[in-house]
Amino acid sequence: MDIAHHPSNEHPVVKHVNVSYPAKWLRQGFKDLQRAPADSLFYGAVFVLMGYLLTTYFEQAPEIVITLSTIFLLAGPFLAIGLYDIAKQMEAFDGRGRVTLVHSMTAWRVNMHSFALYAVLLAVLVFGWFRMSLLMFALFYDTATLPTLNMVVSNAFKPENVGFLVAYFGIGFFFAALVFAVSAVSLPMLLDKEVDTVTAMVASLQAVYKNLLTMLVWAAMIVALTVVGFATYFVGLIVIMPVIGLATWHAYRDLITFER
Repeated sequence: MDIAHHPSNEHPVVKHVNVSYPAKWLRQGFKDLQRAPADSLFYGAVFVLMGYLLTTYFEQAPEIVITLSTIFLLAGPFLAIGLYDIAKQMEAFDGRGRVTLVHSMTAWRVNMHSFALYAVLLAVLVFGWFRMSLLMFALFYDTATLPTLNMVVSNAFKPENVGFLVAYFGIGFFFAALVFAVSAVSLPMLLDKEVDTVTAMVASLQAVYKNLLTMLVWAAMIVALTVVGFATYFVGLIVIMPVIGLATWHAYRDLITFER
């Protein structure tokens, strides 16, 4: 059984949901994980592997190590397309069929051009944040070479470095918030409907604006769970990231409807 894409002239309409919905989305995501554990955990393992590779490769570059969490927040929605497709497959099958991992791995092809544009915009934002982080180090650390990770950690909370912390994390928060706002429901929408990238991003921004408190709670839950995953040296991400990805599909379903 294949999952059809739905080209149409429908336009997205944002719905209002109350602050209890993020907990509901997580419960639904966990239930989906239980229904398709092997397929979902495959993506979790990819996140874990990515974490290990990034940490190992960049362990001598603190300006990149410190931004790993931001990169995860930026890249996570795009990497989770396969998880959105797993949730979509289960929704379509309604318990009467089996999820296909291969289908989820190639799901991006249904709206290739829009996904490609999103990837380009994402890359620009990640590169922008990377360049800003380098600028922060250059401005606040008056050394010929970039400081080591040990130097950054040991000096982080000294009074003279308060400005660095405020600027660094303030800019990081801005980038992360921007990406969250434009991607909260845009990628599930691109997977579900034949809409363009800009339309999906605008609808996502509107969904966040119209449900600001709810989406702040949702974002806080995602960050808290991601921190737990990092605290377990990425091992916890094998479950956490699939649950978040699957839950995001349900968030999209609750936040967006379509009208002709």
